[in-house]
Amino acid sequence: MRIDLRCDGVEPSPGLKDYVAKRMRFAIGRFRDHIQWARVKLADVNGPRGGTDKRCVVQLRLRNLPDVIFTITEIEVRTAVDRAADRVARVLASRLDRQRHGMRVQPAALAGA
Repeated sequence: MRIDLRCDGVEPSPGLKDYVAKRMRFAIGRFRDHIQWARVKLADVNGPRGGTDKRCVVQLRLRNLPDVIFTITEIEVRTAVDRAADRVARVLASRLDRQRHGMRVQPAALAGA
């Protein structure tokens, strides 16, 4: 499973790429057999104006299930990455549990995940 990191307006500090990779691998490692690839995009929404504007968008390409895509916005980049990693672990656990038990995944529920 590969994890791609893209930065848009966020200066990637020396350890940021490693931090994102380690944090995401820890969160989704137990699901690696169900994931083809993961993409993490970090962006500074407001630029130099400041505020709650560090966005972390996570997209996971799953095997035999629809993609998981969601966005977390925080003041700090690492906080956004942490929240995204926590959320992706919960969403994957729930989705795979539903698949295992034969429950149908509703498209509307996927968008809000």
